[in-house]
Amino acid sequence: MQSTIKQQPETTFFEGGKRAVILFHAYTGTPNDVRAMGRFLNNAGYTVLLPMFEGHGTETPVDVLEYGPKYWQKNVEDSIEFLKKRGHNEIAVFGLSLGGEYAMKTLTDNREEIIGGGAFCSPLVPKFDTNIRPVFLQFAKQAAEKMGETLAVEALATVTEKLDKQLVELISLTDVIYNEMPNVKVPTLLVQAGKDRMINPQTVYEAKEQLSAADVTVKWYENSGHVITIGPDRLELQDDVLAFIESLSWSQS
Repeated sequence: MQSTIKQQPETTFFEGGKRAVILFHAYTGTPNDVRAMGRFLNNAGYTVLLPMFEGHGTETPVDVLEYGPKYWQKNVEDSIEFLKKRGHNEIAVFGLSLGGEYAMKTLTDNREEIIGGGAFCSPLVPKFDTNIRPVFLQFAKQAAEKMGETLAVEALATVTEKLDKQLVELISLTDVIYNEMPNVKVPTLLVQAGKDRMINPQTVYEAKEQLSAADVTVKWYENSGHVITIGPDRLELQDDVLAFIESLSWSQS
């Protein structure tokens, strides 16, 4: 698909040792969602890749509606191949919200190079509603106002139609991931914020049960909201993620 959308650089790469970590950002977010954690892990000696999902990182949030799950899955595959070509044959994958769904999808594939990973505040249980739709529409209106524009009734109707179509695709993705979660065999970290208003925080425990073949660690952060990586518990989260990564079965130092 040809696109005239201009994006910021699509990835941030912190080069370190042989052990590699990928951190995927949230829906409508950017690598800034996970940049602080990426830098923290890099300072601990890890090579860290923060991919940019297509359609993200622009001044106009509705640009994401021109893309979707198949494009973002390609971004995931490209990220793994990027690291492998640089000699990183052991990789841990994590993500925030939507990024956590793609991290979990990667874990379900049981790829040889993926030795563990997890999801932060991710909608992994399909039967529960989320607040993604109203939050996105409000975000789109605010972004238009910031640029000195307003979303006309016709434009808002078009955005809503595209959003609803994309949300159907994302719900289907969640269904697939949820059904494949019993296939995960590597250690998995599930992180949840107690003040999350985007998803139901309690779903983290059902997600744990669905990961029936994996060694699962659940970490709960009572004081944080959905974007937990930049919330009040972010430093504790960084320490916990590093401890989890250090516990994985790396063959290289």
